[in-house]
Amino acid sequence: MPHLRRPDADDCYGRGLLIVAQLADDWGVEPLTVGKSVFAELSVR
Repeated sequence: MPHLRRPDADDCYGRGLLIVAQLADDWGVEPLTVGKSVFAELSVR
């Protein structure tokens, strides 16, 4: 399952959920029978 990570400065991956977590009011991952669903809730400004 996707999880929040703290990538090293020279890593080429691992920043997606970090960006989402900074911008979203809430986010999460739900396992499905086949695969997963990743969601984010954003405020309207």
